[in-house]
Amino acid sequence: MNDESDLSWLSPLEEGPRPIYLKIVDALAAARSIGRLQPGDRLPPQRELARFLGVDLTTVTRAFTEARRRNLIDATAGRGTFVTPGEPEEPILDLSMNIPPAPSGLSLPVLIRSGIEGLLKRSSAEALLSYHPGPGSPAERAAASLWLAATGDRLPVERVAVGSGAQALLAAVLLPQTREGDTILTDTLTYPGLIALAETTGRKLTGVGRDDNGMRPDHLEEAARRHGARVLYLNPTLHNPTALTMPEGRRREIVRMAGKLGLMIVEDDPYSPLQTTSPPGFLSLAPERTFHVATLAKCISPFLRTAFLAAPNVQAVERIAAAIRGITMMAPPLMTGLACEWVRSGLAGEITGAVRAEAEARQKIARKILPAGFTSTETSLHLWYPLEGRPRSSELGDVARRRGLAISPAEEFSVVPGVADGLRLALGAASSRERLGEGLRSLLSILAGRFESSSTPV
Repeated sequence: MNDESDLSWLSPLEEGPRPIYLKIVDALAAARSIGRLQPGDRLPPQRELARFLGVDLTTVTRAFTEARRRNLIDATAGRGTFVTPGEPEEPILDLSMNIPPAPSGLSLPVLIRSGIEGLLKRSSAEALLSYHPGPGSPAERAAASLWLAATGDRLPVERVAVGSGAQALLAAVLLPQTREGDTILTDTLTYPGLIALAETTGRKLTGVGRDDNGMRPDHLEEAARRHGARVLYLNPTLHNPTALTMPEGRRREIVRMAGKLGLMIVEDDPYSPLQTTSPPGFLSLAPERTFHVATLAKCISPFLRTAFLAAPNVQAVERIAAAIRGITMMAPPLMTGLACEWVRSGLAGEITGAVRAEAEARQKIARKILPAGFTSTETSLHLWYPLEGRPRSSELGDVARRRGLAISPAEEFSVVPGVADGLRLALGAASSRERLGEGLRSLLSILAGRFESSSTPV
């Protein structure tokens, strides 16, 4: 056990704009991770630490409170404060989970509570407690058609299905359209849920090269012919993770190439409701070959766990309905009922508008704090920060986590390892704009430390 009078782990504290109490926590976490402080080591009294650092006692008290919250230390009355053996329980701030922020000017918990109470009063118990057909009830499919009409003409309900989230619907689309061992074409950086789905079901992913306008048609043709692929997965609006939106011209080029190659298109579209204007979707440009998936989790709340799907024809919906029954049986009636009521009443659009306003405010915060070089749009929930040289994003992610900050490195999105390196920063999970600013300043401090040790600019 270290002598509690040894304060070398505290000196010097890191330079930068972070509050001093967080620098103390950072120093404690770093010393613990490299073994300078061991589980069971007793820390000096707070007053001694305050005198050593030349700060007031409340600063150290605040640091100890935060360190206890992160499970770095534990205090026992009459015995002192000790380094804990466990891992930190949670990051101080999450920039990795891509969820919508609390809608500006609205209380989502209040809306959920009142919405469920109203739904229970208006709906029969039999309807909510019984099984629903695989693609959804007629009323649910009608609401789905209404929501999807924002991407083009309103579709007949026979071409629409309702599912328990985008992941379930993506599985219900891809399983009937492919066989084990088949290749699915996608971007070189793509949605991690697709990567997990392919691994789980024995499908292969091939990354198709892209430029600043998105996937390149010539690369698409070469990959499709080489692998004999029949399915193309796209996330063309506010792409995850790069936040780019494919322009209309490139979309039309991709449609022409997909027609030439006989490809079915799976358009994953969680973010377009956050845009005030978007290029026409693939559902509008190529309805005869597009499966369009639109979740409410990214523009309203993952609480609803509801997503809508449009298919090219009735036969495709029947195959998807059979897959839904085999995967999840049905969408949960209570959450689906609430989601569809909000769509019909217009409240879903109102909440989405408030989420859009909050996302825009958070993007402004990011632009003020972070140095130039990242990719985003005014209302996206995330941004992409490209990196060049070393250390790689995975190493920066490890450093950030030791300091209580969660970020998403490129490895989580890579279909082709090493093609691109960077960080995806999600702006919605922070509980407030102030907490978001704190997290971004913490990341800026980490990046600044990297710049000092590397001649390669970001």
